[in-house]
Amino acid sequence: MEAMNEQEVKQYVKARYGQAAARISGGGASCCSGGASCGEKDPITANLYGSEEAGSVPEEAILASLGCGNPTALAALNPGEVVLDLGSGGGIDVLLSARRVGPTGKAYGVDMTDEMLALARENQRKAGVENVEFLKGEIESIPLPDSSVDVIISNCVINLSADKDRVLREAFRVLKPGGRFAISDVVVKGGVPLAIRKHLELWAGCIAGALDETEYVDKLTAAGFDGISIEPTRIYRAEDARGFLAGAGFSNIDEIVQLVEGKFFSAFVRAAKPVTAVSQDGRVGTTKKLQVFDPAMCCSSGVCGPDPDPVLPRFAADLHWLADQGVVVERYNLSQQPQAFAASEIVKEALAKYGVDCLPLIVVNDAVVSRGRYAERDELARFAGLQSEQSASLYTEAVAELVAIGAAIASNCETCFKFHFVKARKLGISIQDMAKAVETAQAVKESPSRSMLELANRLLRAADSPAPTVPMSPVMQSDCCAPGSASSSDGNGNCCS
Repeated sequence: MEAMNEQEVKQYVKARYGQAAARISGGGASCCSGGASCGEKDPITANLYGSEEAGSVPEEAILASLGCGNPTALAALNPGEVVLDLGSGGGIDVLLSARRVGPTGKAYGVDMTDEMLALARENQRKAGVENVEFLKGEIESIPLPDSSVDVIISNCVINLSADKDRVLREAFRVLKPGGRFAISDVVVKGGVPLAIRKHLELWAGCIAGALDETEYVDKLTAAGFDGISIEPTRIYRAEDARGFLAGAGFSNIDEIVQLVEGKFFSAFVRAAKPVTAVSQDGRVGTTKKLQVFDPAMCCSSGVCGPDPDPVLPRFAADLHWLADQGVVVERYNLSQQPQAFAASEIVKEALAKYGVDCLPLIVVNDAVVSRGRYAERDELARFAGLQSEQSASLYTEAVAELVAIGAAIASNCETCFKFHFVKARKLGISIQDMAKAVETAQAVKESPSRSMLELANRLLRAADSPAPTVPMSPVMQSDCCAPGSASSSDGNGNCCS
């Protein structure tokens, strides 16, 4: 698109969304897409938030939701993280994110429209959320420093930009190493008809500026991202298209509808900023990614409510510590992000084999390292190849089971061994580690027998000497002063010759 046209698109979108904010502030509806008139059910923006989410923010924030998805429901947000919403509008996704990252985290919103910023700040005041800041700026030039954000979200905004390459480069710049890009956007399969692509009203309606899914991946890759995926969340059909095309003034609607049938869809677009680390020998490698798949919980960390499990706050703090060390940390809750469970083959395999009892499941670089329990910080550090701050104690539940297996071997207790073998398997302890424990226990068990054989051999060899000197063990020494022995006591309970 020519530079002049880029400016034209920006000014049209800015005016259109400013008008929407003014309508909402005045008690009206938002009306986002090109064809949906006020009061009609928009095929793109309708039914994106659940009743619980809608009830936690002011009504004006819901009315100003002009997006095509719910990125806060799909993105893994952890307590203490910094989140940035590109094109934050009335602030609904910023406010929802702020609650999820908690008081130790922060949520930023960037928007270029004065009216939307004023509406968002008023919604923040009504919601009583403090860990939020709305910034005026353009998503092509984000007003934040390099490597300052953990997660970037956005809701049907990047498609509005006429310079998407610059937007993605800016997103990459402000993300911390290992940071996640998790947005909702409209995507198209194949090309967009030129008549639609050139229509300003359909740019403002999230349609004309949509990228082809292959082009989206290429642009993200060019910006430096990896781990890229595009997951359709809502596919638009002919009748949906008919609505927004009619409102845009097209005369040949039937002809164009057939060209767009099933080609446009809302999608969740994921990517990550790689983390590179230099080892002591000077080699550069990629830091491990650690994923936690939680059982169904009421919130992202399970620490809400009057009586939370005390293990969960500790575990959340440990994950935050890992992230501070540069590890890519992702956390998914079965009740809030079921799509993440369905998208992972290794998680589906574990659920099919062990059921929900295998949760929480900890996965590092697509390999299960722990299941059915929340690992300690030392274990997490080991999983990620780090040195833990809390390295004074190495005695973990897994180590305890290996010790118990060794004790069962040493005491010849078959029942004990079977019990601890099963428990060790549930903890994810490898067969190789258990075999080492058995080998060590057997060596310890056989040590007294070897000592006795060595003593006997020494005595037998010494019997051939004229005046043998027999080495005494503590047990033998205790008998040396027995009645009738050749030795006598020194009066202090010690034997003497």
